[in-house]
Amino acid sequence: MDKASSKRNTIISICLFVVIFAGLLITATFVDLDVSKMLVRLEEGQYYTTDPFGAFFACVGSTPAYIFLSAAFAIIYSNTRRANNKALKYLGSIAANIASVAAMVYIVFDVIKYMKKHFGPDIVFDKTLIKIAFCCVGVAIAELLCWYFAKLDDKTAMALLKFSFVVLFAVILSNILINIVIKNVMCRPRYRAMWYLGDYDFSNFHRWYQKSTMPEANDGSGLFFDTVNGVHVGHDAYRSFPSGHTNAGATVYCLLVLPKLLKKYNTTAWKAALLLISVVITGLVAVSRIVCGAHFFSDVLVGGTIMFLCVMLGSKIFIKSDFERA
Repeated sequence: MDKASSKRNTIISICLFVVIFAGLLITATFVDLDVSKMLVRLEEGQYYTTDPFGAFFACVGSTPAYIFLSAAFAIIYSNTRRANNKALKYLGSIAANIASVAAMVYIVFDVIKYMKKHFGPDIVFDKTLIKIAFCCVGVAIAELLCWYFAKLDDKTAMALLKFSFVVLFAVILSNILINIVIKNVMCRPRYRAMWYLGDYDFSNFHRWYQKSTMPEANDGSGLFFDTVNGVHVGHDAYRSFPSGHTNAGATVYCLLVLPKLLKKYNTTAWKAALLLISVVITGLVAVSRIVCGAHFFSDVLVGGTIMFLCVMLGSKIFIKSDFERA
């Protein structure tokens, strides 16, 4: 494909993306509350759902981010092992290995944290020996990733190093945008927060573009609650927009850069498969967050889209158009 055709296809793709996203966001603006009323599974006065679908993805919905981070550090490990500089070869590989293991092991504590919220503090998975066993499994998986990538040929390892940079860039940037900036600025009340407080008319509902104010314990508004069943909530009840879980789940969009790096995946069949996998996983997490009452349609739409855009930006920065695939 010549440069002119490539540029034209890129422009068409961008325009199509903007039209679809804008259409969905405009739709979400008007149907947010109706979609939640239709999908949310909460008993009266309940904050954390026990619906199997919603609770399951609440527990595992963030794991794609940590799996991809673990793989990214394992790829970095495999490249530092090949370095000529001794300091980089030994210290760099040790640091990358530890980071890969830490990301994989963190999944255990993240999943258990959400299991305790949805199924109570006395879950069997919170027992010390069971947590240790799962942590050992996490360590083993991370070490297997490091071993696998270290066995690849130099060209493939270098190509995948660009993949690891895209993953790190996308995860870090999207988390800064969502969890540090937007959530704390917009302070949108979660559906389940209004439900828990008995606001069944949803008089405190805010559209995605309407900035709210974070309530405090002593402001007399009655909108603040510190705990639910012994689990700390506080300000988290007012961090609905955008969805952090959907953003983390959407880390699978990093798979879309593989065809740019490896010849094996540069086929129509593989591109379609990687896109399908990315959309399905992100979609499942997104729907589950609405079912939980944790987020609205617009929250999950924007959360997933921010990760997608960060992946595309990272791909543009780290993978040049003339890159020779491995």
